[in-house]
Amino acid sequence: MSASSDARGVDGRGEHKQRTREALIDAALTLFAAKGYEATSVDEIADWAGVSPRTFFRYFDSKDRVLFFGGDAYNAAVVRQLPDQPAELGDLAAVAATQRALSSMVAPLKNRIRLYFRAVQDSPQLLGQHSAALARHEASLADALATRRSLRAPDARCRMTAELVSIAIRHAYAGWLSSKRDLAEHIDEGFALLREIACQD
Repeated sequence: MSASSDARGVDGRGEHKQRTREALIDAALTLFAAKGYEATSVDEIADWAGVSPRTFFRYFDSKDRVLFFGGDAYNAAVVRQLPDQPAELGDLAAVAATQRALSSMVAPLKNRIRLYFRAVQDSPQLLGQHSAALARHEASLADALATRRSLRAPDARCRMTAELVSIAIRHAYAGWLSSKRDLAEHIDEGFALLREIACQD
């Protein structure tokens, strides 16, 4: 077998794994939104995706990890790209610019995100895990902001900025999921509203 054939084989396996992972995520979200997280089994998710339960556990440790896989990756991208923003931007402006730049990778997932929030709001267990994941991201964002300001550890300003970012993003997503406008527009509006409120007496 030639080197090019080897490369095609590796690429093909990678594409197959990605398709399987995506199928499992879509199956889980559809079932969670339709019948509830607690009432959905791993066997049902695997069957819906056309794979075995054993295959499911090759990709995810548990059924809740299907939900948070994409969110964790996106939040990591925000933290990773934040230092690339111009130094002259303030903290909120830098995070807003980062979120806006990454909005194009989220836009194709609109229906999946809508199903995610539907599943979370109907499950106390998932709502708790969502809150915990949000807290972890806020802590990571505060760390990134501290690094950006050459601090050894996040100060009160870093932590509050991270919390305010969560509010602005939650507002942006709520508007986006119920409209036909681009997510980037809603992000701009969310952060603009935040700045407007902060500037009031």
